[in-house]
Amino acid sequence: MDSSPAPVPSNGGIARFFVEHRLLGWLAMIAVLAWGWLAFQSLPQQEDPTFPLHDATLITVWPEATAAQIEQEVTSRLEAALTQLPTLEKLQSQSKDNISTIVIRLQADRKEVIDEHWQKTREILKTVMLPADCEVPSLETDHLHPATLLLAVLGDEAAATADVIEKELKNVPSSGRIRQFGHAPEEITSFEDMAATDYSVRTLHREENGPLNPAASVLIAVEMKTGNIIHDFKEAVLAKIDSLTLPEGVKVITVSDQPAATAHRIGEFLRCFIEAVVVVVLVALLLMDWRTALVVAVAIPLTIAMTLGGMAALHVPLQQISIAALIISLGMLVDDPVVASDGINRELADGQPRGIAAWLGPFKLRRAIFFGTIINIVAFLPLALLPGDMGAFIISLPIVITLALVSSRIVSMTFIPLLGYYLLRGQKGFDAATGSHPLHRLVPHYKKALQLALRHPLFTILAAYGLLASSTALIPLFGQQFFPVAERNQFLVDLQLPEGSTIEETQKITAQISTQLQQEDAILSAVIVSGGGMPMFYYNLLPRQPGANVGQVLVNTRHAADVPALIVHLREIFDREIKDALCLVKQIEQGPALETPIQIEISGDDLQAKTAQVANALRTAGAYQVHDNSGILTRINQQRTVTVKALAPFGALASRILNQARTSFPTSGIEFGGEERELRNSQREMERVLKISLALIAFAMVIQFRSIMKSLVVMLTVPLGLIGAFTGLATTHASFGFMALIGIVSLAGVIVSHIIVLSDFIEEERAAGVPLERALMHAALVRLRAVLATVFATVCGLIPLALTGGELWRPLTAVHIFGLLFGTVLTLLLLPVLYFQFAKWRWIK
Repeated sequence: MDSSPAPVPSNGGIARFFVEHRLLGWLAMIAVLAWGWLAFQSLPQQEDPTFPLHDATLITVWPEATAAQIEQEVTSRLEAALTQLPTLEKLQSQSKDNISTIVIRLQADRKEVIDEHWQKTREILKTVMLPADCEVPSLETDHLHPATLLLAVLGDEAAATADVIEKELKNVPSSGRIRQFGHAPEEITSFEDMAATDYSVRTLHREENGPLNPAASVLIAVEMKTGNIIHDFKEAVLAKIDSLTLPEGVKVITVSDQPAATAHRIGEFLRCFIEAVVVVVLVALLLMDWRTALVVAVAIPLTIAMTLGGMAALHVPLQQISIAALIISLGMLVDDPVVASDGINRELADGQPRGIAAWLGPFKLRRAIFFGTIINIVAFLPLALLPGDMGAFIISLPIVITLALVSSRIVSMTFIPLLGYYLLRGQKGFDAATGSHPLHRLVPHYKKALQLALRHPLFTILAAYGLLASSTALIPLFGQQFFPVAERNQFLVDLQLPEGSTIEETQKITAQISTQLQQEDAILSAVIVSGGGMPMFYYNLLPRQPGANVGQVLVNTRHAADVPALIVHLREIFDREIKDALCLVKQIEQGPALETPIQIEISGDDLQAKTAQVANALRTAGAYQVHDNSGILTRINQQRTVTVKALAPFGALASRILNQARTSFPTSGIEFGGEERELRNSQREMERVLKISLALIAFAMVIQFRSIMKSLVVMLTVPLGLIGAFTGLATTHASFGFMALIGIVSLAGVIVSHIIVLSDFIEEERAAGVPLERALMHAALVRLRAVLATVFATVCGLIPLALTGGELWRPLTAVHIFGLLFGTVLTLLLLPVLYFQFAKWRWIK
């Protein structure tokens, strides 16, 4: 038998160029690393993604008018005119004595498009005929920018000092808008001035380990201009304040510090990222010889550097979603280098000289590498089609993963051949099974299992899909939660007294809250607002409308871990001691803005009876602080509506309470809002994205295999990942929500991309005339190492994110880790069996 190497193709593409022009290759490698480092240094940093600002508030004052007059002659006329807006998504209004407030929500779009629609809104408002003594409607479109730094100026001369500080901070080049809160206007010329006279701020601050001291204060909200480095901005602001000579007894403290929160969040994720890199390299060492592991290890920084350069070019900032995307992509970005290295080793083992093997291996596998990359990309890229706030929150995930996968493809066809020329020596596949590697012990067991499965193909297929069907029994065990809480050392207390309450009554209760907070050692500082709410300091916390009966408290604790116990403790005390007001102690949540997770909108006839029935059902189900807005004339999309709202008891899921309560009242004239609506909308959109993703995956495989049936064989293995996904969610007690849906949608492509190298080699063996069963066995063993290496790299790379990435990432990592493990094990058996059975039925030639 002739054992000489196979003929070498005349063309070797870019892989051959890098092997034959090695000096240029090394220079390109240095350039890529330098590009990545410079990009990392220049990328803007923020704690969380930025949402598009597509909400506005329309305020219209009609002095001495009753709420009924406001509704009939102001609110209804304005709403009717606003329906002309082509991109209008929702209108929600409140009509009170003297004032109409309408919140306008447009469909999410680019900033310049939204700005055009706001201009059209202003033009429409000019055409509305309102009562003669009614003030001109005021449209606020820029009030939803969170403060980068929120400063409290304390002391008797706080107001005058705040004016000086504001003037000086305007000279900081990176400073954007600067606003003061709690500074009473000198003269009253508008409703905003009237509201400001009731708005007061007191701050509790602790000197080192001393007691919490209360002081009257003025808040200064400082925003950073986009495109700047947040840490540099903070240093510039604090340096400017330090340069001022403050009056005696006046202090300036930071009560909300986005730069510090950003540094902490990014630091945690970068540590997670480094741990994931180490884990992936260790997996490579476990499954390969040290030389191949070294090649794969070098590929990681090259790919990440190229990805960071792409992020800089596309203006994608470093924040928790984009860094998590890098971590998620780590395991996938080694797929192509592993396959390319495996191809080089195979050519070397077959006797090719290293100058040829180094480019011939990747060149032969270029189609498999290309389509594997495409399939991974289309598993995630359709997520960019998600609309509205969901899409804005997650958009950097598909972009960064796509950049990483494209970079990995480039690295595998350029730098891997170059490194392989110097390092690789021809490690044999698991089909040889003669080495001392511990994983070789698995080969005989896998052989026996595959031989048994091929002898009983129909039983194997039925058993696999029977297991899938039985796994659906786990679904009722899942709790549903749209987004988890933000794990911050902050929480809020929302206060609302009955309509008509005076500012003095509100201040009496905020003083009571202040007294209680001063007794808590875990609290570092607190800002207590009477007559309104806090300035916007977190990306999804909408500012509360001012009013004499409204208050809000921001509490900063020593550590994030202090928050849960403190919330439970304060809820018990305030529920017992504050009887004349609604007092909501709540955690800050992630994701799109929700006032409360439980919201039930009631419209139609007999509102009072329906409201009472719904509220009683929620209380019976165990909801916390059930309340409604029946005291205010409220309309949603021009229809009179009462909304019943509630929180879940601490540690409980709102979905379970709502599911229990909804059986106790009729649903006629009732809409479920809050978390229920958002989750329902996300499921509908995710279903659309999944269909697009599966269609693109199938299309890519039909092009690769030039056969619908061969593509169908691979696609039939995709659902098996759900066995692991459901098991993972149930085992880790992760909630089924937005991030779990993302995990399930993207799981299909990840499974296919890992297993496609096996299908590709089966085709190669069949083309060479190898008998079917032998080709299936040989292909499975030859590609076993590449499949296991890429799957284990992906799974193990996700473990740091699963363990330390926080509640946001637990559902997605559970779906991917368990889904890939179960899906791959079953697919390694089922794919050859399906191929064998389809060939037996003559569906495959």
